[in-house]
Amino acid sequence: MHFESALDAADRAFLDDFRAFMDEHLDPALVTEEDLLRTQVADHYRSEAWEAAMRPHGWQAATWPKAYGGAELNAMQNYIVLYEGGLRGAPLLSPLGLNYVGPVVLHFGTEAQKAEVLPGITSGEDKWCQGFSEPGSGSDLGSVRTFAERRGDSYVINGSKIWTTDAHHANKMFVLVRTARENAKSDLSFMLLDMDMPGVSVEPIHLMTGDHEVNQVFFDDVELTPDRLVAGEGEGWAVAKYLLEIERGAFVYGGRLRRRFQHLVDRARGMEAGVPDAFWPAAAELDLELLAYEVTEFRLGHLTAREDQTRGEPNIIKIGFTEVMQHIDELALMIARPEELYRIEAGASRSQGGLPMSTWLAAYFNNRAATVYGGSNEIQRELIFRTIRKSVS
Repeated sequence: MHFESALDAADRAFLDDFRAFMDEHLDPALVTEEDLLRTQVADHYRSEAWEAAMRPHGWQAATWPKAYGGAELNAMQNYIVLYEGGLRGAPLLSPLGLNYVGPVVLHFGTEAQKAEVLPGITSGEDKWCQGFSEPGSGSDLGSVRTFAERRGDSYVINGSKIWTTDAHHANKMFVLVRTARENAKSDLSFMLLDMDMPGVSVEPIHLMTGDHEVNQVFFDDVELTPDRLVAGEGEGWAVAKYLLEIERGAFVYGGRLRRRFQHLVDRARGMEAGVPDAFWPAAAELDLELLAYEVTEFRLGHLTAREDQTRGEPNIIKIGFTEVMQHIDELALMIARPEELYRIEAGASRSQGGLPMSTWLAAYFNNRAATVYGGSNEIQRELIFRTIRKSVS
């Protein structure tokens, strides 16, 4: 592996231990062709099974303090868990609790909030969803309109969130709301709520691929007390920026992308006919692009606990993994058989145990959104430019 020469004795021993753990606990039933295509969004049921297997070691919350159910892994060990797990096809763990709201509460939350929120995440009892995007707001979180009006000792929320991943599985939500009528980012607040509260309703959004991953969530006079605020009223933008830095750059996708690419190349090698001449030069170029991303991810992703780290590094990671992922999808369609693409009309729903279209075609369509969610790649490039301009001025 590209990182093994950087391991000291302790981290090398951890790598051996984790590989042995996967040999014993990564049930082949948890590793599917479909998971090769799910680079970010977790499959709910396989994710739960793999999370349960890792829980005795605390590896599901790898870098969290042991006092809160984590393993306190160092940066290299956390990289090993994510890269090696992806390379072996381990199901993705849902990031919404473990990687998003959990670290936010650890960083910004009160002791009471930590005691309330964190145990339910590490135990798997609580499933979280993210209430950021809104109809009409796109990637501009500063323009969200869902309003939490202060009425006496409570906040009353009205509005809607959209593209809410796994809201149909979640019992908890963290939500970005406006707590003043002005349009300033200083009027945004970050709040926690229960999905079974009166006034909260979830409507599914079924994608053209047959997936049901996302939803629209409506709030109709949902009443919350001030202790549901994280970091205080008007601090939502600071909390959201902290969370988005995690979403854009604090993951390791290289192992999963490498597995997907190798699966595709192996498939092409096994085909007796139907591989166009242009496939192999394109595959060779993509192999180099993927290697460059893996090295960049290794340098800038989980191993960035350095004083000279810039805020532009998560943006670079976000651009890299989403564009490499899309290029793999495009390469896959070069060797897709017509009868596979036809399954777009013929298959069973995923909830019935089938796939409604060719998994590669489904990935192609689904992953078109990857360069938009979490902030479009055009925005990421603008943020990188601002960081560079600030650093040289």
